[in-house]
Amino acid sequence: MSVIISPNAAPPVLAGPTPPQQRLPLFQYLRIVRRNFIEALDEGMYQAPIIQQRSAVSRSFIVNDPAGVRRVLLENAANYPKAPVEHRILGPAMGNGLILSDGETWRAHRRIMAPAFDHRTNERYAPVMVDAARKTAARWAALQPGAIVEVQHAMMELTLDIIARSMFAADSDSIVSIIREGSDRYQEVMMVGLLEFVPAIGPLWSAWKGLRGRAIMRDFDRAMFDLIGARMKTGANANGDLLDRLISSRDEESGSGMSAREVRDQVLTIFVAGHETTALSLMWTWYLLSMHPEHEARMHAELDAVLGGREPAWPDVGKLVYTRMILQESMRLYPAVHTLAFRTALKDDVLCGMPVPKGSLVTIIPWLIHRHRKLWENPDRFDPERFTPESIARRERLAYLPFGFGPRICIGASFAMTEAVLILATLAQRFRLRVAPGCSVEPHAVFTLHAKNGMQMTVEPRG
Repeated sequence: MSVIISPNAAPPVLAGPTPPQQRLPLFQYLRIVRRNFIEALDEGMYQAPIIQQRSAVSRSFIVNDPAGVRRVLLENAANYPKAPVEHRILGPAMGNGLILSDGETWRAHRRIMAPAFDHRTNERYAPVMVDAARKTAARWAALQPGAIVEVQHAMMELTLDIIARSMFAADSDSIVSIIREGSDRYQEVMMVGLLEFVPAIGPLWSAWKGLRGRAIMRDFDRAMFDLIGARMKTGANANGDLLDRLISSRDEESGSGMSAREVRDQVLTIFVAGHETTALSLMWTWYLLSMHPEHEARMHAELDAVLGGREPAWPDVGKLVYTRMILQESMRLYPAVHTLAFRTALKDDVLCGMPVPKGSLVTIIPWLIHRHRKLWENPDRFDPERFTPESIARRERLAYLPFGFGPRICIGASFAMTEAVLILATLAQRFRLRVAPGCSVEPHAVFTLHAKNGMQMTVEPRG
């Protein structure tokens, strides 16, 4: 649906699909799924603890209830490894990085990578984050007041700059064009659509896309392997960036490091997780602030009180409490990773009182959980107060999982939140953004949650 902007609307109507009131017939469901996945989710799915979907040859389950999510992601996680479908969709682009790997390979790589994402990393790269945001602010300041900016693209470019400088340091200028081209290509690879889950049709579709994916990633891989190989020859920590840390890190248990192929897979995984998702979270935050000037005003008051007109720095991240709450509520309403997990049941199990046969596909969808009628009051309303310490303490922990949960929780979650807070603080203390007249805002669930038509916004300096 399009955005409805009315000065008298309270609360405003936010962009998002109107759920069908009844379960759709199979072929209508599949047609809508291929166009925009979240449009096919009917009203009953926003109320049920678990949804079973059956065909003649398979069963799948969507788990919404926090107890069921906990069992899949933590208590019985060994019974729910990554589903083969996820490898077929993402593997051609992302290889066997942390998102896709399982078992001992995943555990070893997680141990190797964990030191590169501790709190010291956030502090170290905070100046890089602020500097990149400063460059964006300078570009916006040079515009005429009321000029229109495509904010989805602007945030992508900003976070691309940050991840390139954090990951590649001295090579960032030369690698950005390669990464930008790779970004276009991996999006093409991964826009397979959920027809993969349809027996007989899906595997053929996915197999074709997989072959095409391997072909279009070849040039990107050649450049990445050249860079990784050169770094391995020059020795660890010559540049002091995240790539050097990945190459030099060793598993504390086995003493082994990662091969060039393994480093490549982790680099692309970090790039996807640390670039696009943060950019989209910021883009949806700008949209929500545009629709809710009263919350924007409260955030501005906090920025003025904490920063006093100066740029933010690492010590300010913990002080910008309301700014963080706004981001958290934005990630609830518009989770960049709208679908968190596709898992296959290795053995028979029971979830939310429902038998789950061996071989069933089990899916966890934050878009559904974050707007679930039984888990949230007024779930479609923007309300940062949901993230006060008192509200968080009263709520089911697994009613909110923008970064996942359990042992596979996003390794870069803290990095991403630090980045988002610093970018928002740098830009919002200088500018107000408003949805441009005529801009139709439509959440579009592909691999991540984009705005289908982009996010055209006017940029005004704060008075």
